[in-house]
Amino acid sequence: MKNQKRFLRKGSLAILLILIAGIAYLPNLPNFGYFNDDWYLMYAANASGPGAFEGIYSIDRPARSIVMAAAFSLFGMDPLYYNLSAFLFRVLGAFAFLWTVRNLWPRQTSVTAVMALLFLIYPGFLSTPNAIDYQAQQISLFLALFSIAVSVQAIFESRLFVKVLLWLLATVTAIAYLGLVEYFLGFEVFRLALIFVLALRTSSGKIWQRVTRALTVYAPFAIGSLSFLVWRFFIFESERKATDIGAQISQLGESPLLVLARWGVTLVQDSFESVFLTWGIPLTSVWNVALRLREMFLAGLLVSIAVGISLLIIRLETQAENEAEPPGWRKEALWLGLVSVIAGFVPVVLSNREANFYYFSRYMLASAPGAVIIVTAIIYSLNTRLARQVAVSLLVVTAVLTHHLNGLSSARTTEAMRNFWWQVSWRIPQLRPETTLVANYSHDSIEEDYFVWGPANLIYYPESSDPERLKPVVGAAVLTRDNLISILNQDEPKRIVRRSIITSMNYDNILILSQPVHGACVQVIDGKLPLLSGFEQYDLMLAAASSNLDNISYAEVPSSPPTIVFGQEPEHGWCYYYEKAALAYQQGNLQEVLALGQEARKKGFSATDPVEWMPFIQAAALLGDQQEILALAPKIKKEPFLARQACEVLSRMPEPNMEMKAFITQTFCNLEE
Repeated sequence: MKNQKRFLRKGSLAILLILIAGIAYLPNLPNFGYFNDDWYLMYAANASGPGAFEGIYSIDRPARSIVMAAAFSLFGMDPLYYNLSAFLFRVLGAFAFLWTVRNLWPRQTSVTAVMALLFLIYPGFLSTPNAIDYQAQQISLFLALFSIAVSVQAIFESRLFVKVLLWLLATVTAIAYLGLVEYFLGFEVFRLALIFVLALRTSSGKIWQRVTRALTVYAPFAIGSLSFLVWRFFIFESERKATDIGAQISQLGESPLLVLARWGVTLVQDSFESVFLTWGIPLTSVWNVALRLREMFLAGLLVSIAVGISLLIIRLETQAENEAEPPGWRKEALWLGLVSVIAGFVPVVLSNREANFYYFSRYMLASAPGAVIIVTAIIYSLNTRLARQVAVSLLVVTAVLTHHLNGLSSARTTEAMRNFWWQVSWRIPQLRPETTLVANYSHDSIEEDYFVWGPANLIYYPESSDPERLKPVVGAAVLTRDNLISILNQDEPKRIVRRSIITSMNYDNILILSQPVHGACVQVIDGKLPLLSGFEQYDLMLAAASSNLDNISYAEVPSSPPTIVFGQEPEHGWCYYYEKAALAYQQGNLQEVLALGQEARKKGFSATDPVEWMPFIQAAALLGDQQEILALAPKIKKEPFLARQACEVLSRMPEPNMEMKAFITQTFCNLEE
């Protein structure tokens, strides 16, 4: 009967933890798409199959190719399944962590349950929606915690055969998790620290004798990590400096004191942030998400349910604590957590990186177990049960709200990205090979060229141009200062080989796509007569004259974005009519342009950005339709910057007779009137 109650309690805890994980991570998960590096990863796999990952990861982390090839074979191009997989491994990692701390403090059931809870929803890692690229991190995190849990279990195991099996499992999983993410090496210190705690309890004598005992027990479990380190340092040659620890540490010889001081400051800063600031700063970074009333209600409901489940967990686990509190567990937890937090950041710091909550939140993962152990020990130092419940509730509110808003922000980014490329597909039936795209997203910054050529090639040229190598047909250039100068100078093409993918920047053959502001339509800039939004970024304005519309070809069957990547085609609102009108104008179908404009207005659609009225005005000018121009002119003239452009562009258009030219001058050029 007692065993049955224990089993039911453990089952109830597992279900409640899964429910909280679901509340934190699942509401927006079906709406996540591709982010950042996902674009080149999925382009490569789609073009060459799962074998593409071997070339991509051979330069730094070859083990990842195995994981990603298997994932692609199972999930294909659908981001939903990668996100569900990441969720599964996050939950499994929390269970492995619970297994470890339960073995360490078996009588502190409520304490260890809270540790597992806080680890499960730890808000320091904001890249959870980026599940394709971070699949390896989630799997590695689980394998590391599972390896450690198995090691601790092996120490308690008395049967030799089972003990050996557990040791083998711990060794294999240690090699696997480090092969996927080498900067998780700090987990080995966590493993050693756990064994040291157990050795201090069970052995007597002087401290050096206890240390010797702990090292003796740890030695068999170090074989996995030592095997990896031997391979990494003496056999494998990393082609990427950022992941070559030897190359990074070599900087120490240049200025030892300065480098050591920088490492020390970074280590202290990252450790403090992971323990304390992670429960507030990440929330502030996603707090700017504008919530509708329905979304506010849902967020409040989810947070309330999560708090209720958390308090239920504490209540159920506290009832199971029939024995007196063991002395010294808080002291153990504090120093164990501190050592683990610091050790988790050491490999990152030695690589001359630092963790932050914005771009490098992945570096928080190795220190997360130690951080939640410290936080839980502090919470359970509070004098009253009510105070502890309030503290846990506040942390749960912060963490769940952070993940929910982060997920909502990521879902909106996905929607904006998909809308951008659907609009491009409406405007551009086909791109000519060797085109170099320059783009401006209103929803996100463009940090790498594959943020643009990835989606473009998945739409227009999903196959590689070279059957032997990965070579996208369409390239892209980030509008950096150097690239802008190269575009203005029409420099020679630049060939880039990155992770076995060969791309070209053809500076004399670019096409500019821009969505200057949220809600505006995508504009394809005509370099011969550029029309620029008043919201446009200044560096793109400088490059505008280099945009070549000849890079657009009129395919009989226009390319359409694959729905598994870009979702279903959006409803045909204003931007659909604008893009089709801009295309019709480029093709010389002037009557169609006006018909599209009239149809859009009849349906109640209107432009967000005034520049979007220009194709209709240009078509009307060429057709001599003064009434249409007079109807649309006020929308342009209210923006002096745009009105001056309209004056110049319309005056330079071919074919208008003298009467129309005079009308254009009167309407758009005499701004003082």
